[in-house]
Amino acid sequence: MHSFLQSYEWEKLQEAIGRKHWRLFDHLVIQHDLPQGFNYLYAPHLPELTDEFLHAVREIALAEKSLFLKIDPVGLPENWRLNIGGWQFSQFVQPQKTVVIDLEKTEEEILAQMHSKTRYNIRLGERHGVGVIKCTTHEIRHHLDDFWSLLTQTSERDLFHLHERNYYHKLLTIQGGTFSNRLFFAEYRGNLLAAAVVNYYGETATYLHGASGSFHRDVMAPYILHWRIMQDAKQHGFKKYDLWGIDEERWPGVTRFKTGFGGTVVEYPKSIDIVFRPMWYKAYRIIKKMR
Repeated sequence: MHSFLQSYEWEKLQEAIGRKHWRLFDHLVIQHDLPQGFNYLYAPHLPELTDEFLHAVREIALAEKSLFLKIDPVGLPENWRLNIGGWQFSQFVQPQKTVVIDLEKTEEEILAQMHSKTRYNIRLGERHGVGVIKCTTHEIRHHLDDFWSLLTQTSERDLFHLHERNYYHKLLTIQGGTFSNRLFFAEYRGNLLAAAVVNYYGETATYLHGASGSFHRDVMAPYILHWRIMQDAKQHGFKKYDLWGIDEERWPGVTRFKTGFGGTVVEYPKSIDIVFRPMWYKAYRIIKKMR
């Protein structure tokens, strides 16, 4: 099964938030807007690349005046190359490296593969009585304010970009087939300390978004939160828990946290840009480097 980023439900999300999109030979392509009325096309977690697909994308790019097509590939060899001109390696939109936990192992085996400090923090959270809440779909609207509050605290503290509030509401309400997103909270003495949005698709549960407050950090709420999410996913028959994104240079603290759970580090091939308007693309790259 392909990545959830190529699912029909992810396509519905793009429609819900007002992005143009196309399905070409069963591959999703999304238009992302740029300043000054420009745009680029994006194929997330593309599992294969064919001449027919590229031809169809070029037709769309011509009509939409798109600067380039960005591809985040999966399932392709690490040293893959295109037999066309006008392309170059570029930065991933999605994380290029991730950590995947094998949920087919026993709970004892999963715990044993964790770093000793991670196991200690999980036990510490249990001793403090940190609870974990799994919100049902009809509870999303009620808890969205709580999630947004934790997100904004995390964004201000760790200096990262947020989507608009409405994006998270749309994300959490789109369901269908084997696709769903659920919201979890870690709670301590009536206070919500940490949150996670988890996607379920096929056999994999994926940690998409996380947030944590600045109080009671000594009870290690994020550790018990993710351990309970793993246990819940395992009980519901999911085979993998994808912690979704590590980078030792850009996110050293997040990377230490996620790799502490053990598992396997997965690295995808480099992203590429296929350029349709070279002069404007060059200007786009220069401006991006200046930011």
